[in-house]
Amino acid sequence: MRKFRTLLAVGTLTAALLAVPATATTAGAATADASGVAADGNYWVWEHTNRGGAACGWSGNDADWRTCGSSGTFNMNDKASSWWNNGYAGSLGDVRVYEDINYGGASTCAPNGSAGNIPWEWNDRISSHKWVTNCGY
Repeated sequence: MRKFRTLLAVGTLTAALLAVPATATTAGAATADASGVAADGNYWVWEHTNRGGAACGWSGNDADWRTCGSSGTFNMNDKASSWWNNGYAGSLGDVRVYEDINYGGASTCAPNGSAGNIPWEWNDRISSHKWVTNCGY
């Protein structure tokens, strides 16, 4: 069963969190400044760098990013430019992202606690993700 949440939060894909206020919004989203926030169990992505624009957060796997958000109508497919793995440490704490829908194509991994802007070679290319036990690096 796929679970997801839409919310404003912080995050991006380097090892350190940036001290930039969250600005992401989607229908039904709440605002938050997650500086120092404990793990919420979600993998977060934003459509722009530095956590800008619309955001989606998932607590489970998602094979198709064309539908996310509280109403399932927001399309994040090939739109993510920043991310934050705010999952729980331990088993299934890392997130493997895929270039194609249904976990296809090239993949890369976001270790638990990682955050930052998505590197240029992956920017606007991610279409699905799975929680995994270990990124393998």
